[in-house]
Amino acid sequence: MPDFENNVITAWTKQWQELFVEPDVFGTTNPAHIVHQLDDFCKETLHSAIADYLFYESSQGAVCGVQLEDGRRVVLKIHQASRSLEFLMAIYHVQHYLVNAGYPCTCPILAPARFRDGFATVEKLDDTGEYRDAHEPEIRRSIAQLHAWLSSLTEDMSNISGLHPATLDKRLPPDTLYPIPHSKMFDFEATSQGAEWIDALCRKARKTLAENSAGKLLLGHTDWSIKHFRYTGDSVHVIYDWDSLALDLEPVLVGKAAGGFTMTWQLDVPILPTQDEALAYVREYEAFRNKKFTVDEQLIMSASMTAWMCYGARIEHSVEPHERDFPKDSCRWILARYGSNFLR
Repeated sequence: MPDFENNVITAWTKQWQELFVEPDVFGTTNPAHIVHQLDDFCKETLHSAIADYLFYESSQGAVCGVQLEDGRRVVLKIHQASRSLEFLMAIYHVQHYLVNAGYPCTCPILAPARFRDGFATVEKLDDTGEYRDAHEPEIRRSIAQLHAWLSSLTEDMSNISGLHPATLDKRLPPDTLYPIPHSKMFDFEATSQGAEWIDALCRKARKTLAENSAGKLLLGHTDWSIKHFRYTGDSVHVIYDWDSLALDLEPVLVGKAAGGFTMTWQLDVPILPTQDEALAYVREYEAFRNKKFTVDEQLIMSASMTAWMCYGARIEHSVEPHERDFPKDSCRWILARYGSNFLR
């Protein structure tokens, strides 16, 4: 077993004053104990011990890239107990369907397997290629094209063997403003003061979404951002993070994507798109889908982006609740300037 004193898990845990995910999925924050649990899992399910730890991070769950002693390189995803087996099996079926269709999706090699109180999934590690800047028009177009292809592959879900689409329906109840924050470090209730203007915009957007249902129901990637794409040349080689699959209306999914497709921390570039870039993304998606959104679909798309921006703004506010001079490259700046009209 590799030396846990110097591995990527130890390096990750030393970055944070408090670890929120590890106590839930591993029952510990001790890197040595985490290493032993991962190694035991690989021996039991993949029939090989771990030779090296390649990367590690945690957010909603824990993700670790490893090289096994038998030479395979895999990604272990350790999910919180709130992720049901039914949900993870649905993701597993969709990934296989996409891979078989030639789509640049990561390839699962193991159905969800029990890991402590939750489950773990395993994919082939594919780190070929490089990260690119989605502010470049040709890169933006390639993302819109892949998005349109994904929609065409998933609009008829009867083609996906073993899938029960309702399992991936994560739409919020009409009276709920925000999903549960993706990390416990973001406390919306404790930082509600000063965020009333954000909540008001979100409430208006949620009302629009609750009262309108134009568009097709299909599967989409709800964290559709360039940080999950690797390129070889100008072609997309692989797209990550398929745990973000969800069932929703097409204009809802496109609205979220248009607001966040530029998001990356791998490159020193603006996180969010300009209004012109967001509108261009929608036009390019429409061109690749060979269809125009109707007026009702455009209304839903705009409301979806606003709700998505409000969630991001509440994340920002929870970190800097007293900040009033918002950075230009932030959700709060966009909402303060455009209100509900960023996609109009």
